[in-house]
Amino acid sequence: MNIALLSILSLFFLFVVGAFKRNPLNLGILAIFICYLLGSYAGMKSVAIMQMFPTVLFVRIFGILLFFSVVQHNGALELLAKKILAVTGKNSKILPFAIFYVGILLGSVGINSLAGMAILSGIGISLALSSDGNPLLHGIAGGYGIAVGCYSPINEYTTNIVAAANAAGYNSVELMPIYIYCIIGFSISFAVIYFLMGGHKAKGSVKGEDVLGELPAFTNQQLISLLGIVGVLLLVVFLRFDVGVAGIMMAVACVLLGCCKCDAAIKGVSLPVLLLVCGVGMLVNLISKLGGFAIVSSALSSVMVADTVAPLMSLSSSVMSLFTLSRVCVLTLVPTIPGIVQNIPAASVDLAIAATSAGAFASCIGPLSSCGALIMQNLSQQVGDEQATKYFVPQQIYAIIGALVLVGFAYIVSILGFFR
Repeated sequence: MNIALLSILSLFFLFVVGAFKRNPLNLGILAIFICYLLGSYAGMKSVAIMQMFPTVLFVRIFGILLFFSVVQHNGALELLAKKILAVTGKNSKILPFAIFYVGILLGSVGINSLAGMAILSGIGISLALSSDGNPLLHGIAGGYGIAVGCYSPINEYTTNIVAAANAAGYNSVELMPIYIYCIIGFSISFAVIYFLMGGHKAKGSVKGEDVLGELPAFTNQQLISLLGIVGVLLLVVFLRFDVGVAGIMMAVACVLLGCCKCDAAIKGVSLPVLLLVCGVGMLVNLISKLGGFAIVSSALSSVMVADTVAPLMSLSSSVMSLFTLSRVCVLTLVPTIPGIVQNIPAASVDLAIAATSAGAFASCIGPLSSCGALIMQNLSQQVGDEQATKYFVPQQIYAIIGALVLVGFAYIVSILGFFR
């Protein structure tokens, strides 16, 4: 069998395995295993296969995860979210938007997507129940907001975008335009969901402090941690430090200043996440070397024109993210862009990357995705399993609607030519 075709089939196999949520095998470990089988079949030596491992990506993710492990371990971000919502959560009509934009803030300063969604969607549902609001809408608001914030240049999630772009041969990808694109696109998408779910018809008000309890003042250690976030921002955005290096520097400073014990910070770094991203990244590098993405690019470009590249890439990414991790969507679809642009030169590379990246979180609120499952879990805990089950279908429908709005947004941006 053609080795390029075989490499793409191996990626499809990984995607199928990932769609089965009950499978306990980490996809990163499976990807590394596939790499050795595929590389050996292609006649590569073990050392050459090992060189496919994305070392730079590993350091970047480890560094930023280490720093935010410190911040999350001492409770600084969760307390910050509660304090903001205690102030903004007054009017039931605007409360979902308050939760949404607090989520953007938390994600933008670096909170992990799964941790952030678990925390904020839970708080949002609690506030909804205290004000006769829609628990699903408030849960989605928290999840969607965190998702948008994950496109911030200092959130570890964006290292996936950079790694995928590098694998595609684009070594100077700009993250700020992607971040702005996602803020605007997801804001429109959430507004559509908000009105369809009747958020504008809500009545009454809620005092956040009644739900969240009497909130303590920030400790000195928590304040230092929050200042550390500012430090990471300065290093990355203004001084152009690598995000991994900036994360390690601020983590060391916070540990030395007593914000968190080093052992606790290291334990807070998610090994499964590191294995997943780097394992899939290793397989993506190998497939790229073997020419597998050229086949996918050719197939996709055959049904595209310049103005439909971005929306169709966003759609493809959204469909994948209904069933698998958003990181996998980015790492596998962005490397197909060079071949598409080669066949359709008028298409915008930057917009294609932005739309593909946005699509990876566009349908993440669906109950079959890892992020959406957290919203469903919080619903089950607070409204009961029987009532939560009734939200399953609506949650999936609104995930699809949100994704379609972002597909339309990509098409409009493409026509207007903002990324050219």
